[in-house]
Amino acid sequence: MKQAKAFEILSAYAQSQNALVVSDIGSQSLWLKAAGDRDENLYLSGPMGMASSVALGVAMANKDRLVIAACGDGALGMNMTSLATISHAKPSNLIVVVLDNGIYEFTNSLPVPALGVDWSKISETYTGFESTVDLGEIEQLDTKNGPHFVHAPIEGGELPPGPGVHPVDVHHRFKKLLSAHNVKNSTKQQC
Repeated sequence: MKQAKAFEILSAYAQSQNALVVSDIGSQSLWLKAAGDRDENLYLSGPMGMASSVALGVAMANKDRLVIAACGDGALGMNMTSLATISHAKPSNLIVVVLDNGIYEFTNSLPVPALGVDWSKISETYTGFESTVDLGEIEQLDTKNGPHFVHAPIEGGELPPGPGVHPVDVHHRFKKLLSAHNVKNSTKQQC
């Protein structure tokens, strides 16, 4: 599957679920932005491999919202311990999506060390994940009973379109969105 198509599917699903999406630095953020920039998207900058960890924190702090981590295979390979932490914490509102093209897109398409890893089998070894599916089956997930792992095999070698969003702007708009959401929820609880 082409990357643009994978991100169209992921973005449409996120919008239909009003989900918060945390994407790894690099091509995942640019492809997600191109598929549909929204305030609910948090495009990470800085160290690779942190989308799954940050998404776990966002999911635990926002238990009433579905949270999706969009991870590249190379990035997730740098932080596989996050899968153990997610498995242990068992946030019911988290979906980890690994976009698997076997290369580091931004570094001249160098092969990732995790080339040939069977991501579905990796996720199944962590007993806390409720299910492991391919991207085409994402609509079938029970979003109230997670966490879930989604494997998305994609074609590599195609650079994402356009420039990204400035990290400070992303931080401010995501923080504003969560603050407004939390104020609304605390008002409901007081009534």
